[in-house]
This record gives sequence, C-alpha cells and structure tokens, in this order.
Amino acid sequence: MIQEKFDALRKQAEEMMMEKGHVSPSAVDHDPLELIHELQTFQVELELQNEELQRSQQELMEFKVRYTELYDFTPVGYVCLDIKGVIRNANLTLADILLLERNSLIDQPLSGYVHFEDQDIYYRHIKDLAESKKRQICELRMRKSDGSIVDVQLESIVFSYQSWRPEQYRTVIIDITERKQMEKEREALRLQLHQSHKMESIRTIAGGIAHDFNNILFIITGNVDLAAQETRDWHPVYPKLERIRTAAARAAGIVKLLLSFSHTSDEKQIPIDVISVIKDALILLRASIPTTIDIHTQFPDQEVMILSDKIQIGQILMNLCTNASQAMEETGGLLEIKVGTRVMPKGAASDCPAGNCAEITVKDNGPGIDPDIIDRIFDPYFTTRTTGKGSGLGLAVVYTIVKNHKGTITVQNRPEGGTLFTMLFPMVDQKKETKIKPMDGSSHGTERILFVDDEENISEMALESLKLFNYRVEAMTDPEDALAVFTLNPGYFDVVITDMTMPKMTGARLAEKLIRIRPDIPIVLCTGHSSLIDEEKARQLGIAAYMLKPISMLKIAKTIRKLMDQKN
Repeated sequence: MIQEKFDALRKQAEEMMMEKGHVSPSAVDHDPLELIHELQTFQVELELQNEELQRSQQELMEFKVRYTELYDFTPVGYVCLDIKGVIRNANLTLADILLLERNSLIDQPLSGYVHFEDQDIYYRHIKDLAESKKRQICELRMRKSDGSIVDVQLESIVFSYQSWRPEQYRTVIIDITERKQMEKEREALRLQLHQSHKMESIRTIAGGIAHDFNNILFIITGNVDLAAQETRDWHPVYPKLERIRTAAARAAGIVKLLLSFSHTSDEKQIPIDVISVIKDALILLRASIPTTIDIHTQFPDQEVMILSDKIQIGQILMNLCTNASQAMEETGGLLEIKVGTRVMPKGAASDCPAGNCAEITVKDNGPGIDPDIIDRIFDPYFTTRTTGKGSGLGLAVVYTIVKNHKGTITVQNRPEGGTLFTMLFPMVDQKKETKIKPMDGSSHGTERILFVDDEENISEMALESLKLFNYRVEAMTDPEDALAVFTLNPGYFDVVITDMTMPKMTGARLAEKLIRIRPDIPIVLCTGHSSLIDEEKARQLGIAAYMLKPISMLKIAKTIRKLMDQKN
C-alpha cells in the first residue's frame, strides 16, 4: 500500500511537470533534458511526500491527543497487569483515585494498594480470571496514599497480542464510594422505616396495655379508699391498705413510662431537683443490687433543677444502674453516680441547647461493652441477655426519655475498664412546684351524678365512693342506656362522668350527644388511655374536665364540687 501511494505521488509529479511545460513527453532516452525532467520530477515528488508526511504527523498528533484524553482522562481508572499482578501501565485517573504520581504505580503489585481485609477478594478475582479467561467483576476497598479508604469495583479481562506473547490483564477500576454511601443511606432509611413500623406497633400495644392496666388500678385504688374509710389509722389493716395504695401508685407510674416510651404520655414536666430524685431512687436501687457491688455518689451542695417528672428520671437511673449491676454481678464492683453542671457553648456539637446543663454520669468497672455493638445498644429490642432475662427495651426507654427532655446521652468504654454513660439536660431557674391541697370540705355536695363506665367493678366502686361525699349517683355500664335515661329527663342530672373507651359508643361521642340535648351540662371524661382524644380535644368538644385513670375518687369529688361552684 505504501508503494502504491509512492507510485501515485510519482505520477502526480509527472503530470504537474507536463502541465508546467518543462519537458516534452517525446524526449529521447539519456537526453539531458530528460535527466533534468527526472530531477525536477523527483524534487516535486519529494515535496509531495513531505506534505503527505506532515499531514500524517498532524493526524498522528491528533490521534495521540484523542488517545490521551480517552485513556488518561476517562472517569475510571485503567491498568495493565502482567500475569503476576504487577502494574505495567496505568492511566492518570487511577493515579488521582489513589492520590499518587502515575510513575510511582509502574512495576508495583496492584495488591499493595488493596485494603488488607479485602486481599482474599482480590486474589480470588485474579485466580478466577486466570482460570476462566472470562471477564471478572468484584468490589473491594483500596487505600489511598493519605491512608483513607476508597470503595472500588474491579472489572478485568485477559488480553493477548499474539499467541507467542505473554498474556496481560486489563482492569477497569471504578470509584463507587458515592454509590456505596447512597446504598448505606438507602439501607438506613429502610431500617428507619422498619423502626417506625416497629414503634407504631409498640405504641398500639402500649396504648392497649395502659388502658387496661389503668382501669384495673382505678378499681384497686378506689376500693382501697373505700376500705380505708371503714377503718381507722390504728386498725391493723390500715398500714396494709397504705402499702397497697403505694404499690398501685408505682404501678401507675410504670404505665406512664410505657406511654412515654411510645410518645403518648401526657405527663406534665415540672421543675424538679434531680439530686433529690436520684437519692430517692437509690433507696429502691440499693435493695435490688447485690451487696458485692458498692454504690458511690457525688452530688453538689446546691439544687440542680430541670424540667421533668420524678418517675422518668428515676426510670433512667434504675435502667442504667440495673444494667451495670448485672454486668458486675459475678465479680462484684463499683457503681458511681455523679451529678454536676456544665455550660454548653453556642454551636456545640450536641442536641442539648446552649446554656447551663445538668450533667449526670453513671459509670461502672465491669467488662464494658463490645465495640461491635456499642452503636446499637439504644435500639429497641436489642439485647445481649439470654431469653427471659431482658426485653431489649431498657436502654431504648432511657434514650427516648432523654431525647424527650431535649437532652443528650452518650456511652463509651473506659480505658481502665467498664462503661461510662453521660447525660446532659437543660437546666431551669424555676423553683420546685409546690401543690397546695384544697380543704377536704370542698369535695362534698348533694348534686345528682350520672356515672357511665362499661367496667362493672368501676361503676360499682364509683357509686359507693361518691355516695360517701353525699352525691346522688346513677351508675350505668351501657352508654346507649345512659343516653336514653338522660334524654327522658335532661334537667335531672347536674354532672355526667363518662369513660372514653366503651362498646357501642365512645365517651366523646356520648358527650357530643348529651351536649346537643343540653348544652350547659358539665361533663367529666375519664380514660385509662385513648389515642383518639386528649385534654385539648376534649376542651374543643365542650367537655368540662378531662381526667386520666387511675385517679382517686376524692379528686373526682373535688372536681365535681369545683364545676358546680363555677356554674353557680
């Protein structure tokens, strides 16, 4: 093809000479004119060849530029390996990925840049490529020159120029760090959605348990009050009734904690001194912790005030200290509880707002927490205990309570052994809330009360209890029957007290019908728990008072008296 091109150039030179009239085509052999013609033709031919060579050089340069752009600046790394995995050539993109100069990659084994934990993945990739001679793909991590890690995908083929020349491996290296991050975020969103569904089921269960337990506790506390009315403080039974009442109050507190964990608690946060609450909790805690575990405390002299309630702060301490004691129950140890204050600056990397914060630390000298699971200990249902010894909800409750108080909680393994939990709560300047009990005489009256609750035991207890305050009570268990009785004589009753969750008709629906019949009728709504209504919704419906079970009949009587006095 080269000779044909030169022959064409020769012919083109002769035609150009003839056109210029330098020689006649009939020149004789060995004629001097013919020799001149030959020389001139050869000169023109050389000029044409030189022009052709320059064009070829230009094309070659353009091709080289395109090759460089394609090879060196492609968005993926490209490397040629010999059969031993040594780099023979690499593009600039790979050098950029690894933060290296390209020259430093040449004659180096590619495995030297693979993360040590993924070496087996790389060698399996090369082995499969050598044995199958087919395209192989894998994902692994590589180390950059600054020590950071990059996630990559390797896609390799076997390449051979001729059968007698050694094979080479051509490998494309793609940076998939962003893709991996997106996959992690997608997985995190999936887990978050799963967790949301799980929490929704917990909320449903918690609401149902709260309703049933509060009704049972309402029956217990109401009958204890009735029994206490029939005895005197000198009677041998009276102290036992007080213990029952105290136990019922503690049980009601546990139900409130359950609702707090499910984000449905209506507990009002008030200024409390965390030191006094912790001291009270430690009295109960000491009785449940083995004597082989010492408890040391460190408290400041002044009060440390936060917005909370005693039950929730006590629950935090009980959960953390119980976990710590169980970790040390076989060997014994030391449990330290400390309360202090800290000033959080603006812009600090913490959920706790800037300003004065209460700092509560709980630390032990047990075995600590496995680093592989320390990030999961606050997840609901996560537990390392054997079946029957833990539900996996304790630390999740602690985390939820802290977050609901706009606080933060962190955990770390101590270098000297054991675990340290640190909690921060925003402090307040208000003093503790003091409640002034009204005089007992303000709870009696002679008004007519319609009491509606589908629990027969509650209706009977309410009937008997309110009569002790001289009220005239009609107790009913069917809301439709109660509506029918009220409709027959709307002006007969002075107050209606109704449960919320009842068959056939809810208390809210009953209240709407009663108010439609008689707009000025005062209605008290009592509920063990309901996701359908709260105090604000009750007020919007025109309900005069909203009360959560279990509640003392004395408080119900006082509420009746207050409503009647306001009406008068």
